[in-house]
Amino acid sequence: MNENPNEPAGGALAPQSQPASKPAGEATDFTLRDFVNKVPETINRAIERALNVRDTTVVVRLNDSNSEALDTLVTAGIFKGRAEAAAFLIGEGVKAQATLFGRIQAKLAEIERLRDELRHTVSPEIKE
Repeated sequence: MNENPNEPAGGALAPQSQPASKPAGEATDFTLRDFVNKVPETINRAIERALNVRDTTVVVRLNDSNSEALDTLVTAGIFKGRAEAAAFLIGEGVKAQATLFGRIQAKLAEIERLRDELRHTVSPEIKE
């Protein structure tokens, strides 16, 4: 009795055969060709996702004109959705106001320094 069900009665493994209508390497060539054709698309999607990584979700109420502006950008095909258009516009607004944000950050640093000074004045043994 044959102990291995995959082994033919003669004891040797049956040879793997290709369908008679296809040359031996054609299935591999098709798969390789398909893979090579998809690589640029896959890389582009990965890069797009990496560049568009957003870790924070913000819910925003907009007036009608701002909402229509987002819809215009989406309808024109510039962005895939309203969230993407809104993220772009917010980013551009932050860039446009870089000087203002720099001044605000400097003031916040000064406020934090003054808070530390007050903490140490009131209770010198307070450790952070």
